[in-house]
Amino acid sequence: MDLRSIRYFLAVADAGSFRKAAARVGVSQPAVSQAIGALEEELGERLFDRRPREAALTPAGRLLQEPAGRLLAEFDGLPALLDRARGTVRGRLEIGTTDAASIYVLPNVYRAFGRRHPDAELSVRVEGTESLLRQVSEGTIEIAIVTLRAGAIRAELPGPGFLAEPLFREELPFLVSGRHPLVRRRRVALAELAETPLIAFKAESITRQAVDARFGSAGLAPRVAMEMSSPEAIKKLVAVGLGTATLPSRSVTAEIRSGVLAPLRVTGGNLVRVLGVVRDGRRTPSPAAAGFLELAERIRNVGS
Repeated sequence: MDLRSIRYFLAVADAGSFRKAAARVGVSQPAVSQAIGALEEELGERLFDRRPREAALTPAGRLLQEPAGRLLAEFDGLPALLDRARGTVRGRLEIGTTDAASIYVLPNVYRAFGRRHPDAELSVRVEGTESLLRQVSEGTIEIAIVTLRAGAIRAELPGPGFLAEPLFREELPFLVSGRHPLVRRRRVALAELAETPLIAFKAESITRQAVDARFGSAGLAPRVAMEMSSPEAIKKLVAVGLGTATLPSRSVTAEIRSGVLAPLRVTGGNLVRVLGVVRDGRRTPSPAAAGFLELAERIRNVGS
């Protein structure tokens, strides 16, 4: 029995097909079939029921799957274990974060990570919170820096084994063009905002859900004129007077200072969002992940 056969066995068990498993591990289908056949012969048990275009685990295969997975995980973790012992951070770190966080909150962390750990490679995926949490669950990224809460809306973690650590808190002001008539008002009622076109994030966004909930709590519905995922695009459209929007305060500092955008004093105050780190607590962080999390503490402005 060798680790290559164990790796192929787990790939077939996960993919449900010899052909798909071969594509995943980057070898030919006959090579996978031959390795699985040799493993079955060595163990004296049939591990898969072969069917046209699929392979299903037998009872013996199901019995083997969990301990085989633990064995392979421990073997694959040996380089990281040795790196931790040596204090070395190397390899590729896959993380994910949202658009606004990547542009306005995390750049200094990215730079510090590159300077402190030059042998490590940082790969950043910029997507929505829901998608990134799914990728943490699937193991395609190790860390997600996402919106944990916006207003009364909280992100739903993939499961009980996942850890969420609050990191950064900021307000989500309602904004209009600096030339908008509402700028002169000392206070703006939510009902008035409901009559103003809203340049909104997409419906699956937690920030958008928080905005909808804010209006809904007053028995109102926002007048959504456009939906998009880019805070930069939303800023541009609001700046030319096409409507109002709710954006993270750090993303509009320069525009407010220059008068291009103006925050409104809305009855009930601004929404607040909390960014945080989500990871799978059942897995030991890689040295690169641990190094990134240490540096991310520099932006913390909320208690743990």
